[in-house]
Amino acid sequence: MIKEHQIDAELVQTICQNIAENVPVNAALPKNGLLHIDKLLPFICVYRYKDIDVYFSRLLKTQASYLIVEESIDIAHLLEAIRLITSEKFETFLILELWPNKDALKNQFQIYGPKDKSIETINALVEGFSEIKRALSTVSTKVIPTEFRHPKHLTPLLDINTSKKSGTLVIGISIPAVYQNTNTNELFSLFFRKFYSIFSETIKRAVYEFIRVQTTDAFENYLMLGKTHIDAATIASDTQLAEISERMSFLLRVTPVNSNEEWDKFEQNEFTVKPSFKYRLIAIDPELEKRKLFNIPIDLVEDPTLAFILRGKRLEIEKQLIMLEERGTDNFRFIGESLYGVIQKDVLDAAKYILKTYPKGEVIEGSKRFNSSEFAAHAQREIDYYAKKFPNLDLGIEIRDDVAGIMVSKSKLLINNEMDLDANRCDALIQHEIGTHILTYCNGKSQPLKQMYEGFEGYDQLQEGLAVMAEYLVGGLTVNRLRLLAGRVIAVQSMVNNASFIETFNLLRTAYAFPNRVAYSISMRVYRGGGLTKDAVYLAGLIDLMAYLKNGGKLEPLYSGKFNTTHINLIEELLYRNVLKQPILPSFLDRNEAKERLKKLRRGMNIVDLVL
Repeated sequence: MIKEHQIDAELVQTICQNIAENVPVNAALPKNGLLHIDKLLPFICVYRYKDIDVYFSRLLKTQASYLIVEESIDIAHLLEAIRLITSEKFETFLILELWPNKDALKNQFQIYGPKDKSIETINALVEGFSEIKRALSTVSTKVIPTEFRHPKHLTPLLDINTSKKSGTLVIGISIPAVYQNTNTNELFSLFFRKFYSIFSETIKRAVYEFIRVQTTDAFENYLMLGKTHIDAATIASDTQLAEISERMSFLLRVTPVNSNEEWDKFEQNEFTVKPSFKYRLIAIDPELEKRKLFNIPIDLVEDPTLAFILRGKRLEIEKQLIMLEERGTDNFRFIGESLYGVIQKDVLDAAKYILKTYPKGEVIEGSKRFNSSEFAAHAQREIDYYAKKFPNLDLGIEIRDDVAGIMVSKSKLLINNEMDLDANRCDALIQHEIGTHILTYCNGKSQPLKQMYEGFEGYDQLQEGLAVMAEYLVGGLTVNRLRLLAGRVIAVQSMVNNASFIETFNLLRTAYAFPNRVAYSISMRVYRGGGLTKDAVYLAGLIDLMAYLKNGGKLEPLYSGKFNTTHINLIEELLYRNVLKQPILPSFLDRNEAKERLKKLRRGMNIVDLVL
């Protein structure tokens, strides 16, 4: 066919200059075409269209290097220029031409490639696309060895002889449009999300195999072939989610402001009258916030990994907004159970095992005590250390009468003014609150994604597991502390079984020998707002983290921000892709005793031995 349009030579020159200087390319081409090259890479995905398929275009946009162009435009010169620039670093170049097949009778991925060559690349495509079959059994994959590697009505991007001489491999892939209704073009949205995630992964793995076999500049991991730079749609969605989450201040809104006063009344009434907790006024309209929440165009986010993270966070925020509306009712608890999950049998068994192993708390005669001011003075030294690491953030300590015990809000350590603390627990609590919670907030603040400090969906579990592990690593995890974590699980289970506040309080102090004030504090945390199952995640997070370390998991990425165990692979991917920065690690990891204790964790430990 006759080409009608050429791409401007000056534009090609600018594109090549950007590629050579490793500057991201986002070039608009004639007739709504688009060239995107995130960084210097030895491949490109090409889609030539007559009438653009926006959904198929989104598949290509999951990649770090793609060309979406109207089929009448001559792109041979552009492709050759890109190949020449990349050849200065890479020995070969891969062109993947992809096109949609909307024939309802052909639910088949058809891979057109060379015979007996690039077998690893072809196999990676076959293996990847076979994952679609798990969700849609009618889909199949076929490899067709041929020199014909382009849509039937078009001319080849590169003839075979030329490609051989230039060290370029062309593979054609016909993609079945099974994510659409072929009669109405209606998108099967939920399936499409899975489809484009598998597609994205498959292309990267196939390209990685090509690079690994054909070049000497092998990437360390296929994930490094993903996008490094975050697009405007992602930044906008991330920012809007973070703004809603920050305005909500969920934990502060569901924490009683009168816990000390209610304890005094509870004790005076000989523990027979249920406390009446008061909460901060809710300074937002949850209905309006939900409207803003679902106006966020996450569907425009091209990166499957980032879209998954943002959708999960949106779901969590939605549930928290509903919980604020239902604060003080049973619905608060039920929605919270869907958010924080139910107690797993292994966690409940571990809690009972801990309390059986240590049926009573330790009483240390004559041990030194710290009041709130004395503890704050010690904590300030750690705050000062991290303030130097993060000079642009406002780290600080506040002593207040409207918080229960000790808690962190963003980069602030909040201390109850009536707090009384065993001096031997001082360092452990500092590393729990500052060396974990504040540090991960600060690391998250240094990342390009705001969710890294606001917290991914369900981030509390890993955060609390990491914080309790810090207590162990500095030698401050006591019998009383471990019993407390177990007691919280018992209290949550009691509440879920519909026991009253007083029944749970009595269970803790009679069956498990918790002191009255401790039993009250546990019960208050569990019954706040109408019932919050979150406190069970401390022990669950510790159990998950111990298993993760025993199985060889890396500790360092866990300090990158606030996320859950289920997100670790995603975080490692984003670190490989240089989307995220390497985190600053807690100072206590430099201590020799911490290093030795970490080795023990990696070898595997019984949870009750963490206090020995």
